[in-house]
Amino acid sequence: MSKKVLVITGSFRKEGNTNSLAKAFVAGALAAGHEVEVFDACQVNMDGCHGDGSCHQRGRCGLKDDGQKMFDLMCWADTLVLVSPVYWGGFTSYIKKAIDRFYPFFGEKARQKCTIKETVLIAAAMSPDQSAFDAMRMEFDQINAVLGFEKKAELLAPGLGKPDEAGKDEALLFKAAMLGSNL
Repeated sequence: MSKKVLVITGSFRKEGNTNSLAKAFVAGALAAGHEVEVFDACQVNMDGCHGDGSCHQRGRCGLKDDGQKMFDLMCWADTLVLVSPVYWGGFTSYIKKAIDRFYPFFGEKARQKCTIKETVLIAAAMSPDQSAFDAMRMEFDQINAVLGFEKKAELLAPGLGKPDEAGKDEALLFKAAMLGSNL
């Protein structure tokens, strides 16, 4: 069954590790017949959440920026994929800003519009230790719990010290492509 997939990327390095994994994931998803939209949180004009809660009455964020497009994509997609390198133990500031803009979906009006059922996490870290992903995974699990999404899968790639080590690792790229294909 074909799915609609929203991939939110958060690495400023176009040819970096997580973007290489995202490209492989997208290629696998497209090859399997899924529809894919990529929202590059680094390349958009999107302010952070102002936290006034007015979105809950309105049913969507009131900020007039590219966050509106992300909201609309979250009301289109079946699957949400967050792709980020590990910065200081968590998501990049770009992904964090996108996550903060999920706040309208905490309210009933917007939640009824959101079509996302499942999520995938793709992350890369310089550290060779899997514990480098602990804080990110905890936040990802919290997002799923609060918004009622099901965590489908994750691809965590530790030990990537050079800017595009992942892009040269055929086995890792294959894993990312298969993850996209097997949604």
